[in-house]
Amino acid sequence: MNGPTPEERRAVEARVSPQRRAEIEGFVKSLAPVIGDFVLAAITPLKDRIKALESRPTLRYLGVWDASRTYPPGSFVTHAGSVWHTDAENTGVRAG
Repeated sequence: MNGPTPEERRAVEARVSPQRRAEIEGFVKSLAPVIGDFVLAAITPLKDRIKALESRPTLRYLGVWDASRTYPPGSFVTHAGSVWHTDAENTGVRAG
């Protein structure tokens, strides 16, 4: 949906009296904090959820299991014909 063109906007503004304009500006100023609080309350849980999701280990495939390698949480490796996942950092713990 498109808004008014700059020319249309200027034509409407030209028909608004200075008193009415001041009333509208006062109304907008009184609503702005209420709208801001509403938006903040609505997005705060979303920001918290995003933070929690982004703090999870990144899943990554690190190839064939190697006993000498340290695997961080979220690692996937292949071993003995299967794919294995680690929840905790480990070294030398054979997959499976």
